[in-house]
Formats: sequence, structure tokens, C-alpha cells
Amino acid sequence: MNKEIGRDTGNRVKIGAILGKYGVYIALLVLFVSLSIASSSFLTVTNIFNILKRISYLRKLKKNNGYTACISFLDSANISNILSGNKYCKTIVSIRGDIMADISYYRFISRPLAKVLYQYADKVIVVSKEIEWKLIHFLKMPKKKVIAIKNGYDCEWIAEQMKEMPKQGIKFNAFPDMNWKVVITVGRLVDVKGQWHLIRAFANVIKAEEQAVLFIVGDGDLKHYLEAVIKECNLNKRVILIGYSDNPYWYLARADLFVLPSLYEGYPNALAEAVCCGVPCIAADVHSGPREILAPGLNAVGERVSDISEEEYGVLVPGCSGRRYTGNEALEPAEQKMAEAISMLLSDDSKREHYRQRCFSRSRDLNIKEIIDQWIDAIS
Repeated sequence: MNKEIGRDTGNRVKIGAILGKYGVYIALLVLFVSLSIASSSFLTVTNIFNILKRISYLRKLKKNNGYTACISFLDSANISNILSGNKYCKTIVSIRGDIMADISYYRFISRPLAKVLYQYADKVIVVSKEIEWKLIHFLKMPKKKVIAIKNGYDCEWIAEQMKEMPKQGIKFNAFPDMNWKVVITVGRLVDVKGQWHLIRAFANVIKAEEQAVLFIVGDGDLKHYLEAVIKECNLNKRVILIGYSDNPYWYLARADLFVLPSLYEGYPNALAEAVCCGVPCIAADVHSGPREILAPGLNAVGERVSDISEEEYGVLVPGCSGRRYTGNEALEPAEQKMAEAISMLLSDDSKREHYRQRCFSRSRDLNIKEIIDQWIDAIS
């Protein structure tokens, strides 16, 4: 989706002057070849025509409406934004994930895009300091063009949503007794979210915390696998797959602890939203984002933690391997650390209250009102 903002303030550079007379077409050719490596279906007449059509239409919008800037999010929109030029307004693209992560889409699509095209944008906005550093040091993007602006959250709206019962998901009368200690995680049921590691760790937690229950909010392709792990761990009555909910904040409001077991992130919205809800948080210290939310004083690109680390706004634990286990296999070391961290916070009311108050303090930094000013500065 593209957002066009404001009035043209001048001081623009023609993209043609940068790329040269045939530079746009060369860039398009390199782009299509890169994309075809990852997806044989990309190089179709229809797809190419649609991209060219979008570029042409966006160029006309920029020419006729006097915008200050055109801001795009995600690769497809970024392509159109850059190749439609910055003659009539600034071109600002946004990268929402860690494109240096070792997955096929980033390796064959996002990185080639960044190398070939993104240097021609006026600004490249990323969601974390770690991603900013990687673009500058690994992809050699000009430092003056790359800016880290974290996601912003409407904390007042979230506070209202915490009071509203969801229309989708488990209803109030099915919610566990309030004497239970509720651990929660929120996210799509996909590999990158690593929920099976949390389920396996939770099997150890209940040995010490008999009142603990785990809620997993979200839906996805891994549902049947997670159900199997739950059954193998004999956790059918202690781990509840809520499914998709239109209002996860209601569940967060009733949670004692939030856990992020992801294998990698860009900037984890679920973790930031849990902070905004005042829920004490444990997060795997993976690339990128979790430590920038819970431990902003740590070096964003520094060595990841190898043990339980109590930080300024939450607790970091080592990231898990991503290997798919059955529920009967022994815990890997990172899962054991996760279990220990959960038990530590569930058994210590004063420590949970300490982190609850720290979350409320941190939420002021995450408020959308603060982030808007950073975007305005980037556009100016």
C-alpha cells in the first residue's frame, strides 16, 4: 500500500539522471531475473504488465497531485514507488523485516531489490536499529539515506480494546478461573513464530507452577502440528489454542505473562503491544527487534544472550533452534532456559509487578504520537 503525503517542497532529483537513459529498464531486467530465481510464476506476461501499469499510474499521480512524498511499504509497492521516479516528489520506501535473515524470500527477492533499486530512493525507513546497521554495513547503502523508525502504537485505543470482549475466539465463560496464572503468546501459527518450543517448555513449567495455563492466540498452517505436540506433552487441559481473535488485547489484559518464542523477527508487534498492555514480557533474543523493545540499552547488533537476562523492560532468553520436535523428546538448552524464566516470573509476584510498571513506562516511548514526529522529520 502506498501513502502519498503533502505538498511538493522542491529540491528534487530526477531518477533518470541517476540511472541514466536506459537505467530504469536495466534495473527492471535485473529485478525480474532475481525474482524469477525464487518464483517461476513471477515472470509472466500478466505480472510484468501489472507492474508496468502500476508504475505508469503512480508516475501520473505524482505528477498531477503535488505531493511532498510518496511512501511505500513492502517490496511490491517499493518497486513501483522507486521506478515511478522522484522527479515530482520524494520517494520514501520502507523495509519491514530483517532482509538479512536466512530465508529464501529475503535471499532471492528482498536483498536483490535492496541492492539494485533501494539506493535510488530518497529515504529508506527500517523498523529497527539492527536492520539499519545491516543495510549500511552488508548492503553498502548510503548511511544518510537509511533511517530506523520503530513501529508506533495507539496506546489509548489499545487500553479501550482491553475492556472489550472479543467477537471471535473463546468467550468469557470459557476463560480459565482468574486464580490461574495465565501465560500468553500471540502470533500466526507458522514456523517463524516457534510456538512449539514454548509448548514444550511449558510442560516443564507446570511441574513447578500447578496453576499455570498457556493461551496461544492466532491461527495458521501449524495448528495440527501444535495440537500433536500438546497431546504428546499431555497438556490438553493446560494449553489452549484460542485461534484467530479480532481483539487479542482482551486476552492480554487478563494475562500474567507474555512470551515471544519467535525464531526471528523484524520488529515484533505482538511483543510491543504486550508492553503497551502492561504485561510482563519474556522474549527470545533473536534478530531483530526484541532486545530493542525490552533492552534498548544493549547493543542492537551485539552478541545474543546465552542465559536468562533480566533487562530494563523485560527478560531476554536464548533463541531456540527451530527444529521441529515431538512432545516426547528432551528439551533443548534454549527451551530449558525459557521454562526457567517463565517459572521465575510466575513464582515472583513482586518481580512481575516490577516489570508491569516498567512496561507502562516503556509504552510511552512506543506511543504513535512520538513516532509520527520521526516520520515528519524523515519526510521534511
